[in-house]
Amino acid sequence: MSVVSSRVSSVSSIIKATGLRAQLKQCNRIQYLKLPEDIKGILCKAGSESKEYEKLIYSLKEGAIKDSDLAKFLSKARQCISLLDTRHELFVQIILRIQWTSKSAEVISVYKLFLQDLVCMQTLYIKTVINSLIHLFKSVEDNNAEHKPGEFKDKDIERLNHIHDILHKILEVIPMSSQVLLQSLASQFPYIAHGTYTHEIYIYALLQILNYAPQLRSDILSLIINRLTLLDVNIPRKEAKDDEEDDEMNDCTDETVDGDNPTTVNNDADKIKTAPLIVHTMDTCMELFLKYMHEFCFVDNALQIESLKILYIDILRAFETIILPTHASQYVQFIMFYICSFKAIVAETFTDWLWRKVIDPNVAPVIRQSAVCYIASLLATASFISNGLVKQTMSQLIIWIRNYINIQEYKQYIDDNMKSHVVFYSVCQAFFHLFIARHKEFVNSKNGMLFLQELDIPRIVTCRLNPLKICISEIVHSFADITSTYQLAYCYTIIENNERNQLPIFGMKTHLPVLISNFFPFESYTLQHSRQRIVSLFHSNVVEIDSRSIKSKE
Repeated sequence: MSVVSSRVSSVSSIIKATGLRAQLKQCNRIQYLKLPEDIKGILCKAGSESKEYEKLIYSLKEGAIKDSDLAKFLSKARQCISLLDTRHELFVQIILRIQWTSKSAEVISVYKLFLQDLVCMQTLYIKTVINSLIHLFKSVEDNNAEHKPGEFKDKDIERLNHIHDILHKILEVIPMSSQVLLQSLASQFPYIAHGTYTHEIYIYALLQILNYAPQLRSDILSLIINRLTLLDVNIPRKEAKDDEEDDEMNDCTDETVDGDNPTTVNNDADKIKTAPLIVHTMDTCMELFLKYMHEFCFVDNALQIESLKILYIDILRAFETIILPTHASQYVQFIMFYICSFKAIVAETFTDWLWRKVIDPNVAPVIRQSAVCYIASLLATASFISNGLVKQTMSQLIIWIRNYINIQEYKQYIDDNMKSHVVFYSVCQAFFHLFIARHKEFVNSKNGMLFLQELDIPRIVTCRLNPLKICISEIVHSFADITSTYQLAYCYTIIENNERNQLPIFGMKTHLPVLISNFFPFESYTLQHSRQRIVSLFHSNVVEIDSRSIKSKE
């Protein structure tokens, strides 16, 4: 016998003799732990350094437990819920960490009953239980995996259904828990850097809550819109335009290099790196939200008026508090644009609401400026806006402008501080913009041309406040071209004088302050997936307007 063969046979005999082979096989198997029978006795001794209590905690935290044993344990634990005071907080937290949604149907059923009884009998655990349930809204898998927007994995849908069952019961039994739920939904909302799928399924879960808790609709919709706005403002202005991505990269790199402020460089660099992810997330979430709006207001393609009223009020509240004060958002405002397309009266009501903001002197000037920009952009861009509403709005704008001019000219002197007239200049620019976009609908008819002549445009352009000097140059020149063509006003002389007065003089500051921005919120929508719901609602002149606004920004 060779030396090698003798060694192999000796090792084999040793393994057989000591039973190591059987032990090695057992190591490859899952070692299931047995949970104790006397749960009540163990819980009663908690807090007195009970070894049995510590062992129970360790078994629930680290050990593998059969579903049948876990179901029996939870059933017995239900009978001891009255004992679960503050001493047993760790025990409750360990139970909440159990991955129960992937267990057997028996475990899931008993687990639901346990949680329902727990929050009913021990209200001190309501916040802990709700937080643990909301945490399960998020997907734990790879967010970068490709998936079609609006399509969720079956196991995620099944998990959400189980969670909603429990939340529904909790809200029914404890109505005051709704505030705790809203706080948890806000605190656990995914961050900007989280993946698209996490955002999408979380928002989907929030919208599902509205099926059994409609009283929370306004708060939940406001929360979603608020977080969509946060995504929106973190998208570089040109990021979603494919033909301008390189320019944006170069501009950001040049402008953000500041030795005194390195934080700005890092923030902008991070924003550029994460921009494609944010754009994709924004696109997917906007599509999900717009789809919810349509399904809420339409049943078998028939508009439900009462549902439309409810949704409009909720979204208008969010628009007033979140979107309207936000500077230069790109996409989130199209939520209001979309609901206005459902019925003409909605667009009229929204326009009237905005106009009351504009003329209210108690409203902050920046909000009044933003409101009139929304009016002009909506009426200039939307195909569902009637000529009657355009005519009515142009009349309102021109009457307010003329009244403002009359008030100023009756004064002994006009305030030279242009900032005090920012609302006036914004209203003038809104009128110019709307006139440029919709003038063709009036010049082709006799009555329409008469209406334009009655606007008395020369009264505006020749007034002492000189709006042609302050408004955006591209808009002013387009307005001058059109009014000259149809002999409604002659602006070129005033424009030339304004440009001559702005020529630089050595030793003097002659440039004008930027008082009003070229912000028309509904001019373009470039998100690839959700744009299918929006672009069909654009007026035929939107491409022309958009190209002009892009040039002005450049």
